[in-house]
Amino acid sequence: MALREQPPAGKPGEPDSLSVELASLVRYEHLQATSLSPQFAATMAKLEADDAKRQNADFTLADLQGKGWHLQDLRGKVVLVNFWATWCPPCRREMPDLDALYNTFKDRGFVVLAISDEEAAQLAPFIRERKISYPVLLDPGRKVNDVFSVEGIPKSFVYDRSGKMVAQSIAMRSRTQFLEMLAQAGLQ
Repeated sequence: MALREQPPAGKPGEPDSLSVELASLVRYEHLQATSLSPQFAATMAKLEADDAKRQNADFTLADLQGKGWHLQDLRGKVVLVNFWATWCPPCRREMPDLDALYNTFKDRGFVVLAISDEEAAQLAPFIRERKISYPVLLDPGRKVNDVFSVEGIPKSFVYDRSGKMVAQSIAMRSRTQFLEMLAQAGLQ
């Protein structure tokens, strides 16, 4: 209603920040809202296009130990791709829950791929200190961040055993919320 009463000004041809926020909440957080705004409609179309790219995404990145991880090679497993950074407080808060879930389900075919664009020299001591056991992948140049259209973190994407993206989050999640996402991939 507020957007109708006082439409935000945006750059011509680009959605304004409020339309982007509302569309993200509608699409990813299941908020109920409607808008007749052309900017809102354009933003929803962009989010759908981003999801289509993520559905067919593929990448190969090295972890902190130098091992290569290829997303498409993980078919047959449930994969949670998590974008994060050491400087991000919400990212740090969800890490213990992700690690606990990884350790609970890894023997049942669950993989967490945590992707950061930071340098290995900065990440390695951070991961060691927190005793994180899931793979942390390096994305120099943010190539995979760009493929996934990651503009804010943390962001997580869950792929089922057939490689289909079945759930995603645009903000920090708790263990219970991650479990709900994993259930959509058939992991309980």
